[in-house]
Amino acid sequence: MSIISRLNARFAGATTADSPDMQTRDIGGHFRNNQPYISGYFQIIFGLPDALFKGQAAGAAKWLHSTCEGFTPHTQNINKVDIQGQGQIGSSFAASVTTTREFTTTFREYQQMPILNVIRTWASVFDPFTGVSPLGGTSSKFIPQNYKGWAAVIQTKPVKSGENQKLVEADIEECYIYQGVFPTTIPVDTASASDITGNETVQLSATWSFDGSPLTSAEDGVMSKCISLLDNQLGSDAFAATNGAYGTFEKYLQAGNTVGNPSKG
Repeated sequence: MSIISRLNARFAGATTADSPDMQTRDIGGHFRNNQPYISGYFQIIFGLPDALFKGQAAGAAKWLHSTCEGFTPHTQNINKVDIQGQGQIGSSFAASVTTTREFTTTFREYQQMPILNVIRTWASVFDPFTGVSPLGGTSSKFIPQNYKGWAAVIQTKPVKSGENQKLVEADIEECYIYQGVFPTTIPVDTASASDITGNETVQLSATWSFDGSPLTSAEDGVMSKCISLLDNQLGSDAFAATNGAYGTFEKYLQAGNTVGNPSKG
């Protein structure tokens, strides 16, 4: 299966609904069976290197997941070769594709700065005082699996799946799996900037490097893999109200009905 067939199958599935009116570009009316893409609904899962987090990788990943408020994926560009003709007439030919191999996220910071500490811990592959890595070279610890991780992002529709509220593939607009992930910015200036003329909450922006090209929904099995990764991090009942477990709405409702008893939330 080539990239053409993968993307063509993805495109064919996306064009089964009404397209906008060709003359007016209007998409309104109760008779329509299409819906514009609504951004802002997404889940993000991080896999952190255990060597740097010393047994705290799972807790740190949950902090990143629960505080992430923004995600901007990578970009790709087609590179061209220009051939000049006589009289300044020229032609362009496709030559290659370049992936930026970076994505960015924004996080809401909390007391004792857990997000900044997570990013600084991940970046502690280099010691700022000595300029070298604390990962031992003689013991072959300075290797990618000890300082690189992975990230998966699921961009969803603002919908609920079925009666059990469990996330399924039909809920997903797009998804990405990045490998070889590590932070390239440490937002100390944003987190620690203070001014007595204003008191505000802080949003931290982080840029992440990754290797290769990410997997997307065009590849078979990527959607189901992302759902599995989300279930592993949050628990398989995170979105479902089954077997006596509270789903997202049930947790919200339960917390509202038990004010003063946070253990019920």
